[in-house]
Amino acid sequence: MNEKDVISDFELDDVVAVLISICEVFEQSEMVSFVVSGFGQEKWPVDCRTDLATVIEQIPDILEKVSKGIFSFELNFYEQGIERQLVFEEEGGLVRVTCMSRTNWIPNPNTILFDKVEVSTMFNNFHKKFLEYSSVLCTDLANNPLLENWKKWIGYT
Repeated sequence: MNEKDVISDFELDDVVAVLISICEVFEQSEMVSFVVSGFGQEKWPVDCRTDLATVIEQIPDILEKVSKGIFSFELNFYEQGIERQLVFEEEGGLVRVTCMSRTNWIPNPNTILFDKVEVSTMFNNFHKKFLEYSSVLCTDLANNPLLENWKKWIGYT
């Protein structure tokens, strides 16, 4: 899979277009898997092409909040078929994550508690791994100047 094949399908005029292209490379390479689990479902029906693309674009805002010690935010899986929302709320020294479904699927349990450090580590590692895999599988996209703000969160610049 040549990343040039993906790039030609999109105008790389904003960061979302670059992210979509990277996710497309991940999907077509079959070397990267996007796996989400929890709330009673061992493996959510997600993929790199659509679901990772919609999630990864939300990560910088989440990282900004977490870096300021704010643990109240939402993460949306809004693509057709998954349609779930994770609501993160501070509860004392912990973070309560509530899963809400907009389909017939019912989360069980619908809430999970995490330490703040676990939440921070999870999102920082997710972001870091995304950029690491991008730099290996699609170097030109990973080095696109539009991703500079993304890289600042983990000290890449």
